[in-house]
Amino acid sequence: MRVLFLLNSLNVGGYEQLMLDVFRHLRRQGHEITTVCLKKKGNLAGEFEQSDIPVLSDFVRNRFDMLAPLRVRDALKGREFDLIFLEMGRNALLAGEFIASALGDPVRVSSIHGTGVPEQGSLFRKGQKALLNRLGGIVSCAHTQSRYLIADEGIDPSLLKVIVNGVDHTRFAPDDKGPGPLGAEARKSIATVASLTPEKGHLAFVEAAAIALKTVPDARFYIIGGGPEQERIENEIRSRNLQESVIMLGIRRDLPALLPHFRAVALASIPFRETLPISTMEAMSCGTPTINTNVGSVPDLVEHGVTGLLVPPGDLGALGAAFTELLVDEQKAEAMGRAARKRVEEHFTMVRALQEYEEYFFEMVSRGRGRTRGSLSSGT
Repeated sequence: MRVLFLLNSLNVGGYEQLMLDVFRHLRRQGHEITTVCLKKKGNLAGEFEQSDIPVLSDFVRNRFDMLAPLRVRDALKGREFDLIFLEMGRNALLAGEFIASALGDPVRVSSIHGTGVPEQGSLFRKGQKALLNRLGGIVSCAHTQSRYLIADEGIDPSLLKVIVNGVDHTRFAPDDKGPGPLGAEARKSIATVASLTPEKGHLAFVEAAAIALKTVPDARFYIIGGGPEQERIENEIRSRNLQESVIMLGIRRDLPALLPHFRAVALASIPFRETLPISTMEAMSCGTPTINTNVGSVPDLVEHGVTGLLVPPGDLGALGAAFTELLVDEQKAEAMGRAARKRVEEHFTMVRALQEYEEYFFEMVSRGRGRTRGSLSSGT
């Protein structure tokens, strides 16, 4: 099977990490994978290339570059693919439509990694849903999200296939061998692992940390990730004089060594983009309880009071109280961590997710549904 993965950029994030795992698995099975980044390669591209997955990039030269799809088509001239897997953004969807006929008219498939809030408007930008509904298939990563996409966004239900996210539970596992890379103080700390973007709620994390520090002054809070909000978050930490208690670690690729040693891992996402966060799943797999805002499909993953805690989005007092609760009650945190690990082993393993992706790709190629919906370059 010959697969083209087309997206804007391979920056470190939950979606990109998941697709690295999927395509790395397919490559090991002997399938041919090529990645096209319309913009810059991004900081995860090296891991694709180390897995024998070539990455082509820099096709978009300016903000409104209408020639980018032509450059992609020319770069892939003479090659044919069985399937194009597209990032859900308009740039990738449009480019995929344009180049399809030149690449042997492969089936086009995408995945949606976001759950909107109906009263706040659509999850999608203008024209995006029409492009999605012209695909051969769409992967939804959670059952709650799938119901939302059909009922509130008008996505064609015949296109949707639910493949629940998974985590490598052999790599992300509990570790009782020592204190970990951050030392013994990590046992009395809470971390958040996410791209530094507004929807991940880092400012809420900082404010909740300030609340918890009033009760647990020797606690530490770690922010792991990189992105455009870094300066704003750093300014917030300084304005509250929390530099010694709230520490930014940047992008870390040693998460399996870090996550087992935190008291908890938190994600204060706003109620518009989150679906089934990979970082929460990774923490649970490591036997670490999680604290999440109750948004998207997070309740499909986190059982409140059993594997972690759920708080209303925007309720900073509740978030701070949840931080405090697990910081002062280590036994409760440990019990939740054990339950979290068990839940991952039973429902969210990467082995299951990879098998389902491979089977789905073969099914879509055999059905060839992309050919029935046309492409821009063929004029249908």
